[in-house]
Amino acid sequence: MKTPNSHMNPVYNDSEVNSVTEYLQSGGWIMEHTKTRQMEKMICQYTGAKYAHMVPSATMGLLLASMLSDIKPGEHFDCPAYTQAATANGSILMGAVPEFIDVDPVSYTLDFSRVTNRVVYVTSINGRTPTDYKQQIQRLQNAGHFVIEDAAQALGSWHADCHVGTMGNVGVFSFGAPKIITTGQGGCIITNSETISERIHAIKNFGRTVGVGEVYNIMGMNFKFTDLQASFGIEQMHKLPAVVNRKKEIYTAYRRLLADVAEFVDTDIKQATPTYPEILVDNRDELALNLRSKDIGCRAVYDSLGKQPFHSRWVPKVAPVTEYIGAKGLQLPAQPNLTDNDIIEICNAVKHYAAV
Repeated sequence: MKTPNSHMNPVYNDSEVNSVTEYLQSGGWIMEHTKTRQMEKMICQYTGAKYAHMVPSATMGLLLASMLSDIKPGEHFDCPAYTQAATANGSILMGAVPEFIDVDPVSYTLDFSRVTNRVVYVTSINGRTPTDYKQQIQRLQNAGHFVIEDAAQALGSWHADCHVGTMGNVGVFSFGAPKIITTGQGGCIITNSETISERIHAIKNFGRTVGVGEVYNIMGMNFKFTDLQASFGIEQMHKLPAVVNRKKEIYTAYRRLLADVAEFVDTDIKQATPTYPEILVDNRDELALNLRSKDIGCRAVYDSLGKQPFHSRWVPKVAPVTEYIGAKGLQLPAQPNLTDNDIIEICNAVKHYAAV
């Protein structure tokens, strides 16, 4: 329960330590190579994606996705107002102009009815999707839109028998420390398009498109992963099904124990795996400070991106639903090694504050 520095600490044990040690003792070059390929294969097998490419972070994966979209300086793109800054920052770095769209009041994900621009970012907050998610993405793609699924929080989440992240042109996962599984930092970009996969490989590799020599036919960067991280990540992938199950148990326990004092976002845990259990409460900031004083880590949810000091330079669209959850949402501890007693103690602390 003690999580003074985080609302969700990374969880690992001797299996990860031994895997990394064994790799180092094998004389591996540490750089991206066979272990990275093995982890990419595991991600494909788990999600059903045809192609997976590890990247240094989901943020870099979203920048890479922006490059794949061929977005132009001055071109407008659509992005949910309720998301992390990294969702939009890749295209902003490319010189494009964000239009921050409000989210729907049920799943708190992008309101597809408001989409107008060619490049569209869709963020699956806590693995959630609207009921017509797949159909909406197909509709956009059929109309010529390039759809980027920010699935940073959605590993282990599904919609209509498809893993979240596999329905757009590309999807991006995060393996940062507080995610479902972790490699410390790291991410993965997936796609079902062979053409896009080949472009990803080239962009990751400085723009090289030939097998021999230094020939740069396209704009590229160094977006490579490391086998050192992959040695750790492979062990995390082995544990993923168990982590998914435990995450759902934790969410269910929070929802049962706090039903009388907090509002919950509607979440179908048969499909979604909540990375961060959210509660919506009045006096959210005061509750957060109270919990932290008890060494219970927690974090406010995202405020409207259009209201952030940096992003407010672009005229934001009205986003009342985003502003509602942004003012009331709080993420509670959810690391998979929390015990049932830990959850009870955390909920009792929330209830005690609510009763004051």
